[in-house]
Amino acid sequence: APVLAEADFTFTCKGPANLPNPMLAIGQARFGYRADDGAETPILAGVNRSVLAGQRIGILGANGQGKSTLVKTIAREMGALAGTITEGKGLNIGYFAQQELDVLRPSDNPLEHMIRLAKELGPDAKQPSREQDLRSYLGSFNFTGDMVKQAVGTMSGGEKARLVLAMIVWQRPNLLLLDEPTNHLDLATREALAMALNDFDGTVMLVSHDRALLRSVCEDFWMVGRGVVGPFDGDLDDYQRYLLEESKRLREE
Repeated sequence: APVLAEADFTFTCKGPANLPNPMLAIGQARFGYRADDGAETPILAGVNRSVLAGQRIGILGANGQGKSTLVKTIAREMGALAGTITEGKGLNIGYFAQQELDVLRPSDNPLEHMIRLAKELGPDAKQPSREQDLRSYLGSFNFTGDMVKQAVGTMSGGEKARLVLAMIVWQRPNLLLLDEPTNHLDLATREALAMALNDFDGTVMLVSHDRALLRSVCEDFWMVGRGVVGPFDGDLDDYQRYLLEESKRLREE
């Protein structure tokens, strides 16, 4: 708590416009990849999970076991191979992907990104879209002065990640899907993210190797491994032991 209180950067996630409950329900789903020729590569099967309003879910599992496949399917980036994903009315997903920095345009600056986002979403977003309002909003994410006109391609990985976070938060999602959001973030921004997530009224689903972030944000945990998704009832020390055992098992196969 004292470390968090000393963070020199903070931001807030504005309250969602609505909170469907449940957010979504997954029934007898099979997740994986479908090739252009129709051939399927299943990764996870028999998935039966529900996501409730206000839940804080940490998604655990060894690398390559399907965590990103699960999140991408919930985020509508991929379709389920079988089964159902029933979304609550008014579900609004904010998705931070591991490769999310790729969606930024290197030659454009942060202000141009925000102006384009405001135009794409239109007045239905119920967010201020005047240039001065967008400048002020970017300032709340530490893009001040000339930085709003700096080409994104010249920015650090942490600055790019901060811009992506700003763009996601501006859309006022009620479900935040975060896949390794701290990979490029400095310590101050990690702390600010943890505080913002703890104050967020909506639902959070978080994939992260940052156990400090998982510990401070998440209350429920799902385990993704060996082709299935289920609850994880242990603590994060138990999870660390699981990862070591799983790594040993995979090496011996």
